[in-house]
Amino acid sequence: MTDLAEYASKSISKKAKEIGDVCAMSFGEPYFGPPESAKSEIEKNLNYDSYIETLKRYEDPRGSLELRQEISRWYSDNYGITVCPDTEVLVTHGGVEAITLSVLCTTSANDKVLVSDPSYMLYSRNITVLERVVQPLSRVPGSHEYQGALKNHPDQYSDVNLMIVNSPENPSGYVLSEQDWKAVAEFAEKNQTWVLHDEVYDSMAFERKHLPAIANSKLKDKTILINSFSKKFGLPGLRIGWMVAPAELIDQAAKLHDYMYLGVGILNEKTAIAVLKSDSRQWLQDNCQEISDRANIALTTLTEESGFDWRRSPLGAMFLFPEISKLYKRIPQKYKEQFESKGEAVANYLLLEKGVATVPGNVYGEDSANYIRLVLCTPRDEFDLAMQRLATC
Repeated sequence: MTDLAEYASKSISKKAKEIGDVCAMSFGEPYFGPPESAKSEIEKNLNYDSYIETLKRYEDPRGSLELRQEISRWYSDNYGITVCPDTEVLVTHGGVEAITLSVLCTTSANDKVLVSDPSYMLYSRNITVLERVVQPLSRVPGSHEYQGALKNHPDQYSDVNLMIVNSPENPSGYVLSEQDWKAVAEFAEKNQTWVLHDEVYDSMAFERKHLPAIANSKLKDKTILINSFSKKFGLPGLRIGWMVAPAELIDQAAKLHDYMYLGVGILNEKTAIAVLKSDSRQWLQDNCQEISDRANIALTTLTEESGFDWRRSPLGAMFLFPEISKLYKRIPQKYKEQFESKGEAVANYLLLEKGVATVPGNVYGEDSANYIRLVLCTPRDEFDLAMQRLATC
């Protein structure tokens, strides 16, 4: 445990606050949320009597049935997918707990978990803490990255017990194609591998349609879906997430959840119910369009001449992930001498000399050491100022 590094984006955000006058493009806290249409119901739940009532009892280990029914309706309304709220849904302390429970329920100590490079930094840390083994999946930038990665090495990953897929993806903005999902399904079926699909950015797919893994019938019985209210509804402090999985796995996860956490906060569940019941479809679409517009601005502002190489243009999520080898050549020598990777050197240069906080790509995997990550979800004036500063690199 003592060897675990501090959460990179949080440590960078902390450093940026200490410096001052820094555009915070490192930490994924959305500027929006919750939808205005949920406001009156949230306010009603915050009156004294309602508030005290939620504090006087423990929640059912599986979570509120009403919330599970709304989660089921989310999949029915958005994707035409049937999910049983009684047996196939578990409410968790954010998406992170759902990841932990998924790893515990599908693997044993020293089992291998397939994690793509790049990927959300928490996956590998979580797997390591739980005494499992991270098996990296290298991907070449392109239109069907998972298809290529799995078919080019058909036997290299045959001994993994769990495969984690994040789509839309943090940090690259990649969204799996139908061809990708077909390749994942074939791989999982051949090797009897569980698939964990982290889809917390599902409403932010703007260049390619988002598909939950279970939209592929071959994945229905061996897939866990993870989602939360933190990103699409702009409520990271709510700490409510969910997992959807076959009934037998949900039974196991509910037992672990009960032993480890007892239950989630009932007041927070009421807010989550209000948000899912609200008329938020247009609000979600507007936020997605705003993120897409910002991505396009960044792609036209941060050009190759400025040192930014867009090998992966974002298809969704709320991030930019440029390759920065050309920018690295221009920065002062002291940064090159101080840091091992190009991404670290450039990220520190941008923070200290341009006043823009970013995250070095090496925290997302060894193949990503020459990249940096920027978020698109800051207040608009901060985003515009960051673009101005970065354009002068």
